[in-house]
Amino acid sequence: MDSRPGTMRGGAMEINTVPCFEAQDSNGTVYSKIPQLFFPVDKDGNAILVQDVIYYSKAALWDEFKAWRDGGPVCSGRFNEKGAFKSTLSTRMPGFDQAGKKITGMEKVFTTKVFGDYSWGVGWLKNDISPDGKFPQYFKQVGDVRIPVAEKDVPPETGLLKQEFKIAPRGVPYTSPNSGAWVKPGPKLGPFKAKLVDGSVVTYYWYRFIDQPSFQQYANVWSEEKKAKLQALAEKIHKYWTIDRDYMPPISKGDLVTLDPGLIVTPPKGYEVGYVPIVTRQEAAE
Repeated sequence: MDSRPGTMRGGAMEINTVPCFEAQDSNGTVYSKIPQLFFPVDKDGNAILVQDVIYYSKAALWDEFKAWRDGGPVCSGRFNEKGAFKSTLSTRMPGFDQAGKKITGMEKVFTTKVFGDYSWGVGWLKNDISPDGKFPQYFKQVGDVRIPVAEKDVPPETGLLKQEFKIAPRGVPYTSPNSGAWVKPGPKLGPFKAKLVDGSVVTYYWYRFIDQPSFQQYANVWSEEKKAKLQALAEKIHKYWTIDRDYMPPISKGDLVTLDPGLIVTPPKGYEVGYVPIVTRQEAAE
């Protein structure tokens, strides 16, 4: 039995450095197993991966925003559709490889599709290798290539059917440094905590926008005037671009993903404009 990291690539999708079990049967034929990859599919076995690709020119937002920055009227933040071009999509079946070996036969399992003009994805075909929404998990070496095979076609003697991939252990808490840019000039208020749906707890502080740690690399480069202008621009955005508005065109179909509600935090009174929450620690909840 051989367990090694490997890569599997196909078009715009790349599964990189995943574990891969390899084993031989009594005839010396090599079989392999990768972790199961799932796709959300509809009743027809289709999974939409790309939708509503739009190209924007400066006329969509840049021109109005720059004028606002330079003292002009308030920029709404809404993308102007006159500066947008909606792309018609096309597709072709990509190539795949595993651990440097070409994979053939994937076209028997699924194919790439364009749904209408503006959606692209994967459609599962009727096959006896892998059901709708499941990327093939087992492969067989045939000559210089590998082909996907059904679980029932993997010889039990290889031991692959019983092999399971280890779940990553719980990591140590992430903690930001307690020095340098994190404390000079430092936060204005905190700490606060928020619990996330993944079972972790984050600790965060409220920093003045221009004082957040990522900007301190420019502390000796930017003039006080430049810092003040950037702070003023951030305050304009916080004041006028509220969280309860739509800024980009709605999607043509389907539903948008939702955010973990724990990631949406409310500024304390007096910190609604010009301040940002910066996470300094993330740890497993007790």
